[in-house]
Amino acid sequence: MAVAIGAGMRSYRVTQIQDGTLDRFSPTHLTLMLASVSGLPLSLQAQSVDDAATLDTVRVLGETRPLSAFPGAVTVVEGEALHRGQQQVSLAEPLARVPGIAVLDRHNYAQDLQIQSRGFGARSTFGVRGLRLLVDGIPATAADGQGQAATFPLGSLDRIEILRGPLALQYGNAAGGVIVGHTDLSLDPRTGVEAWMDDNDSWRLAARAGGGDQTLRWRVGGSRFDSDGYRPHSAAERMQGEVVAEWMPRTDQRLRLVANSLVQPWTEDPLGLTREDWELDPHATAPAALLFNTRKKIDNHQFGLRWERDTTAGGSWVGGHAIDRDIVQFLAIPEGAQQAPGSGGGVIDVARRSYGFDAGHRWRWQATSLAVGVEVSRLDEAREGYENFVVAPDGEVVRGVRGRPRRDEDNRIETREVYAIADRRFAGDWTVLGGARLAWMDFVSVDHYVAPGNGDDSGRLDYREHALSLGASRAFAGGGSDDETFNGEVFASFGRGFETPTVTELAYRPDGSAGFNTALVPARYHSGELGLRWRVAGHEATATAYRVEGEDEIVPAQSQGGRASFANAGRTRRNGVELSLAGDFGGHWSYALVGNWVDARFIRDFSYAIVRGTDAETRTVPAGNRVPGIARASGFGELAWRRADDRLGAAMEAHVAAAVPVDDLNSDSAPGQARLALRFDWQASGGWHGFARIDNLFDRDYIGSVIVNEGNGRFFEPGPGRTFTLGLGWQMH
Repeated sequence: MAVAIGAGMRSYRVTQIQDGTLDRFSPTHLTLMLASVSGLPLSLQAQSVDDAATLDTVRVLGETRPLSAFPGAVTVVEGEALHRGQQQVSLAEPLARVPGIAVLDRHNYAQDLQIQSRGFGARSTFGVRGLRLLVDGIPATAADGQGQAATFPLGSLDRIEILRGPLALQYGNAAGGVIVGHTDLSLDPRTGVEAWMDDNDSWRLAARAGGGDQTLRWRVGGSRFDSDGYRPHSAAERMQGEVVAEWMPRTDQRLRLVANSLVQPWTEDPLGLTREDWELDPHATAPAALLFNTRKKIDNHQFGLRWERDTTAGGSWVGGHAIDRDIVQFLAIPEGAQQAPGSGGGVIDVARRSYGFDAGHRWRWQATSLAVGVEVSRLDEAREGYENFVVAPDGEVVRGVRGRPRRDEDNRIETREVYAIADRRFAGDWTVLGGARLAWMDFVSVDHYVAPGNGDDSGRLDYREHALSLGASRAFAGGGSDDETFNGEVFASFGRGFETPTVTELAYRPDGSAGFNTALVPARYHSGELGLRWRVAGHEATATAYRVEGEDEIVPAQSQGGRASFANAGRTRRNGVELSLAGDFGGHWSYALVGNWVDARFIRDFSYAIVRGTDAETRTVPAGNRVPGIARASGFGELAWRRADDRLGAAMEAHVAAAVPVDDLNSDSAPGQARLALRFDWQASGGWHGFARIDNLFDRDYIGSVIVNEGNGRFFEPGPGRTFTLGLGWQMH
């Protein structure tokens, strides 16, 4: 099993050019694309070893294959780009250099990142929506489409693979993009320890080790991160650990075991700010956060086991996983709103248990491959709600404590999916790939809290959805001398995908009546892209244009007393271009540039109800408004210098983004931003290494993220000012 995606970005390259051609690995069999839990295999015929017209080869989920012949937009971030000179705390660091991806860093560890792929995921108020996340074959996205980026153990991973565009839609529910973190046990385990600290009283300590032989390999890693936070009431603590092991009794068989844990004790939530509060103090904390002691606790434990057999004629795989996730969160909701009959309270207590199984088989012929598979998953959720206050005998109101129960329900999601995908190579230059997925999803909720004014919200919904994709690519090469030789490929793909509501979005009806929100239907997307990637004279570039047509996007409809409901909006359209350029010059210098432009708009009017205090009104969003949460333009740039012996390096990084609208009415926007960072790193004999970096070099005030459609006007989550970080580590050689 392997993932056949990669991109030839200079910072991520794992091969070198020798004698004008690429010194690359020689795959002898077809590879699978994300043939893992909640992934669709995309098997591609490997190219001949003698074919010099390929781009970079990349290691992908235990195998290697050339980038050429994959008909979609893909990027692989690995090696130095993941670890060297980085804090390794969040995906905001490595994903900044990926075209088509925007990461709005809340700098709020109680709410996680907001990650977007071509605008998918922009409306998420917490966690990750619209993208599929996997870590070493275990999904970090639940069956209902809600994902968590914090489960990526960046210090242990060897690479992160990012698939965007129409082919990502084939991964099923909420798959506007696919992000895969992987530990490659064939690589040096980088046994050692490292630590850093910054001037915001944050620090991280990590250790890792590994070993083995051709039959048994293993890797363990762990880290602890602590921060007092740069805003009042934003302290965080996070412990992570991962174990990965592989047993290979034969060259064509492998049994892989993965276990990882994330423990995040009480993490303070400073909440968002209104524009007035942010302009008054760009590093302030919302008063409600202090009044109600808003905070969150997370325990997440995962286990996965997978057996694979791969031969020149085909292969099979079977795997399973289990996830245990518990969350307790204290919200800032006024006491009066919490006491309303239909309120769910101000404390959320959720226990989630997920199980999954997948199996499949692939066949290989000379120029054609076919893969089929099945996936089954189940999510059991016990959700309780309580008031975030108690009234003492003397009448005093004590906030920030668990009070009377206000919600008690059991939710279950069951999914059954089958898929098939085939590819064929023509005349050595053309590759065509097509696939289909069918999904059956059952949502069931049993409400145990029924009281006067709060009816029975039990219910059931069954969804039947499908996804389709088709892509083609053509490789080309030309030139005469070594300096003039170029190679590359052009590709195009089209796809149709879907996104179902989450359990939270189905819980309540907009009109306030009891029962499941059965009127809510899945969003559907049609997407197309046309792209080009090439290399010439030590420089590499990619360019992709795309369009995404959305129908029935899921938007907030009403929020009152901790009881949020959702509705389907009208049609949306996203037109965009993503570019990247990277290369070396002058012997010691390198550069990397990434640019994104996207015009995301509603193209049909729609209306939904909102509540302001005790007054209800209807909000109408006119056609032409921009979809909130999406910057029209963003980019990343890096200029780096390295000494010839690679023991000393320095780099300047630039992050830019245009204004971001905060709600459907486009009533306000987070201002555009431009930030610079400096980093330095060194390596000494004996395995010692270190780094220093200065983020937000000119101490700009900026908004790290926006909370889309925030009912209290607290849209803005500010980013930190100038930050100094110093790191030191030791690695065994």
